[in-house]
Amino acid sequence: MPEKFEVDRVDRIADILFGVATAKGVIGYGPLARRVDTRPDFLSQPLDQVSRRAAEQGEPLWSALVVARDSGQPNSGFYGRARRIRPEYADLGDDEISAKERDRCYDAAS
Repeated sequence: MPEKFEVDRVDRIADILFGVATAKGVIGYGPLARRVDTRPDFLSQPLDQVSRRAAEQGEPLWSALVVARDSGQPNSGFYGRARRIRPEYADLGDDEISAKERDRCYDAAS
């Protein structure tokens, strides 16, 4: 029987976000959800897993690149997650956190 190759949703999201970082861009929740065959409101848990795994490996929080269409910023869950993972963000504002993490993503992908 031939070997079957499967990539789980978290790996796929991480790969997509690395590509987004390479282009120094951002991606909306809707387009990302379509690319991994789920609904935008089901991305919270996989994005949390992507961020935790990345932080454990010394990587940026790739989920900083996922933004809401209306605001161009990550949803509120990202900021709580970022403050839990990176204690140095405890006293920073949301805009500063997203800017710092996006820069980290862009630097890591270049």
